[in-house]
Amino acid sequence: MTTAQDNLTEQAPERVEKTMAYTKKIDFHSHFLTDTYCRYLDEYEGEAPDDFPTPKWSEEGQLKLMDQLGIAFSFLSISSPNLSKAEKDTEAALVHTINTEGAAIVRNHPDRFGLFAGLPLPHVEEAIREARFAVEELGADGFGLSTNYAGVYLGDPQYDPLMEYLDSIGAVIAIHPVKPGRLPKGVNGELPIPAMEFLVDTTRTYTYMVTHDIFERYPRIKWIFPHAGAFISILSDRMYGFAMQFRNRLSYPVPMDFKADMRRVYFDMAGFPINKQLHDLLLDVPADNLLYGSDAPYTPTIACIAQTGGLETTEILTEGEKAAMFTQNAVQMFPKLSGILGVSPDTGTVCYQDNPLTLSERFWRRIRTFISKVYDRIFA
Repeated sequence: MTTAQDNLTEQAPERVEKTMAYTKKIDFHSHFLTDTYCRYLDEYEGEAPDDFPTPKWSEEGQLKLMDQLGIAFSFLSISSPNLSKAEKDTEAALVHTINTEGAAIVRNHPDRFGLFAGLPLPHVEEAIREARFAVEELGADGFGLSTNYAGVYLGDPQYDPLMEYLDSIGAVIAIHPVKPGRLPKGVNGELPIPAMEFLVDTTRTYTYMVTHDIFERYPRIKWIFPHAGAFISILSDRMYGFAMQFRNRLSYPVPMDFKADMRRVYFDMAGFPINKQLHDLLLDVPADNLLYGSDAPYTPTIACIAQTGGLETTEILTEGEKAAMFTQNAVQMFPKLSGILGVSPDTGTVCYQDNPLTLSERFWRRIRTFISKVYDRIFA
């Protein structure tokens, strides 16, 4: 039987697909700041954590920005710094409180927000306890973890008990960079940490996890790496070559299937991955591995608009690939989004004939396109 939905898809597939891709985005890289977290920053980090100003955040401001960017749903997490400068019990209590505050925000807007809970690492027992609480009591959708905690990096063997638990529940983990465990003194000290060191630490962490076989040993965990994978795609050929060269020269086996592991994880598009990063990343992974991320509120609103407009208009991706990045890959990861958005979890063809674009949505789509073109001219 032919339905009205089938007729719409046959008559105007491009228009329907664009509607889905551009007004129903899922944001995997979005941060919230509660009073508890801000008090921690004031006490332990000072005025400018990571040499970068701490932005203001509110539920209302986040929702307004989401409407401007065409975001239907945002997973909220804490950014950098993490809370590992506090003493163990203090950190565990602070993380617990912030997770509880985040869950309250989600309860206020269950169709707009999800929670990626934090964990009090590097303290493994406390982290497992908090993870159970976050999942069983708060209904957290996943976890937002840092590249390192007090210099102990994801992939370190001391985290194995936590990884085993997270694997057992098929956890989604969004990784966010923080200040590297060690920095050379007097080198690039005038640059804020996010400018370069965040990308270095993301790349370092991924490589460390590859060499410790994390993606093979814990296959049920869904990992999300930020900022289009930082320098991972640039290193992939080099690391693959070194793996082949040294495969039989080490006294112990070191897993180095750098490229295969890239296809096991997801990459969010926060930052400005067009045109270099995205092009290189797609040489190693398909669009099925891409997710949208705004990096709000640490990325200024005008830059979020430009970045989003750039992703909407880039010719590097087809319209179908954009739909996958913005919406469909997320729906497959979180089936609950299918009901929230009215999107088919399997084919991506169920769209919005009953919800045509509003005047506001059309206006902001044009604004995003215009501002992205201005940014292209400025930074070309």
